[in-house]
Amino acid sequence: MGKVPSKATLGIPILFFPLKALSLIINPRFVMVKHYWVLPLFLIAIARTDAQPNLPLFQISDMLYQGAFRLPASTFGVSDLNFSEGPIAYNPINHSLFIVGHDHQQAIAEFSIPALSTGPLDQLNMGVNLQPFVSLLNSGNCANNQNINQIGGLKWIEGKLFINAYEYYDADANVTNTTLIVDNAATLSASSVRGYFDLEGGAGHTSGWISEIPSIWQGPLGGTHITGQSSGIPIISRCSVGPSAFSFSPGQIDFQCQENIIGTIPLLDFNLANPLQADLSNDLGTNDIWTHLSRATFGMIVPNTRTYLTVGYSGGHSSGVCYKCTQDDGNECGGYCAPMADDYTQYYWLWDVNDLLAVKNGSMQPFDVRPYDYGVLATPFESYAHEVGGGDFDPASGLLYLSIQRADTDQGPYANPPVVVAYQISAPTCLACCTNNVHLSTGDVFSGMSIHSQDYIQSDALVNNLFNLNWTASQFVELLPLFQINLGSDLTIEIQSCPPD
Repeated sequence: MGKVPSKATLGIPILFFPLKALSLIINPRFVMVKHYWVLPLFLIAIARTDAQPNLPLFQISDMLYQGAFRLPASTFGVSDLNFSEGPIAYNPINHSLFIVGHDHQQAIAEFSIPALSTGPLDQLNMGVNLQPFVSLLNSGNCANNQNINQIGGLKWIEGKLFINAYEYYDADANVTNTTLIVDNAATLSASSVRGYFDLEGGAGHTSGWISEIPSIWQGPLGGTHITGQSSGIPIISRCSVGPSAFSFSPGQIDFQCQENIIGTIPLLDFNLANPLQADLSNDLGTNDIWTHLSRATFGMIVPNTRTYLTVGYSGGHSSGVCYKCTQDDGNECGGYCAPMADDYTQYYWLWDVNDLLAVKNGSMQPFDVRPYDYGVLATPFESYAHEVGGGDFDPASGLLYLSIQRADTDQGPYANPPVVVAYQISAPTCLACCTNNVHLSTGDVFSGMSIHSQDYIQSDALVNNLFNLNWTASQFVELLPLFQINLGSDLTIEIQSCPPD
C-alpha cells in the first residue's frame, strides 16, 4: 500500500493500493487514526460495473421466522382492523406500523410493535394504538377527482407517509392518480396532505407497494425507491399481469398540483398482451406461476443480495379458474374463483435484479423477465383467506413484517384483524458502533465512475458527480457486501477510524 501524506489530488493515474484495501481501513476492529489515499482514474474506470454478479440470490429458505404479534379488533377513530386490507408501513421513529383498516373506510392508523413471540395466537403480545384511524383519501390539496377509493401501499419516508391508492373498479381504465403524501406522519389527523400525484407507468402498474432500494442498487436502477402493483384487482386490462417494479425518487417530487407527474423507470412490468403466464385460467392444468387469482401485495430488493422479493397470494393451480361458477363447497362466485374452494395459498416470486437492470439499460423488455423461483409461501397463522395483505422492511433490525389477513378470530364472533409476522431476511444494522467520517473531494467532474468495495460500512448516500462533498456514515454493518459511490475524476478519501474498544 502507498500512503499519501497530503490531500492534494494527483493528475497522474498511479496505482497506490489495491481497491480491497478499503475493507481493512474502515473495519472498526482496526485502530487507525487517519489515512489519505488516492484512487487513480484508470482504477475507478476498471472497477465500474452496474450489474452485481457477485451478490448472492436470496432463497425463500433464507427467511427466518422471528415471531409475530396481534392487533386489537376494537374501533379507534373512524375504523377498525376487522376485514382489514393489510398494507402496512414501518415507522422507525416509534418502532410501529401504519396499517389500513376495514375495507369500507380505507382509513389509516398507527400501532406499536410489541415484543415478538413464537408461540400460538393466545400467547402473542398485542400492539397498542398510537394514532386512531383517519380517512385521508379525500384530504389531498389537489382534490380527489378520479374516485380513488382503495389503498394499495404505504411507506414512511423521512417523516412523511406516502399513500399509494387506486379506484377499485376502474371500468374505463382511465385513472391516472396514484399517490398522496401526508406531510407529518406523526399527526395523521392534523397534517396537511398533498396530491394526488401520478406515478408514471399507469395506475394499474404503479399504485401498490413502495419500498426503499438498497444504496448499492440506487444508482444502477435510477432511483431510491421501488413502486409496484399487479393484477388481482378488478379490470385486468389496466394492470400489470404479474408483479411490477418501477424505480423513482421521492426526494425529487415537485409538490405542485399543476405538475403532478412523478417520473419512474420501468424495471419489471406486464400487461394483458404480455402476461407473466398466458394461460390465466389454467385450462391446461400446468400453470403454477400466475393465474387470474394471483396478486402481489409487497415487493422489495433484499439488502446484500441481487433479489427482488415479491409476496402475495395465488389460486387455481390445482383445479383451474372459473368465472361466476359454483365451487365444490356450494359457494357461488361473483367473479373469478377456483372450482375447489381450498385451491388458494400465499405465494412468493423471486427475481434477479440483474434482469431488472437489463430492462433499465434497454437489453430486455420488462415483460420478458421471469422469476428464478416461485411457489407457496407458508407462514404461521395463515387463515382461510390465504392472503398476505402487505409488508414492509426495517433495515435496522433486518426484519420483514408481513400482515396475514383475517388471521385473528379470537377477539369476538365477527372479529378478524390480521396477525403480523416477522422474518429475518438480512443482518441487522449495528446502531451502537462508532462514527467514521469519509471525506470525498474531486477536481474535474467525470461522470460514470464508481467505486466498489467489500467493507464493514453501511452507505445510505449515493454521491454522484458532486464537488467537495462531505459524507458521514454513522452506522456499520459487519460483512455487508458491496457498497457503491459514484464520483468524479481524481479522488482523495480521508478516513477517520473508530477509537479502540
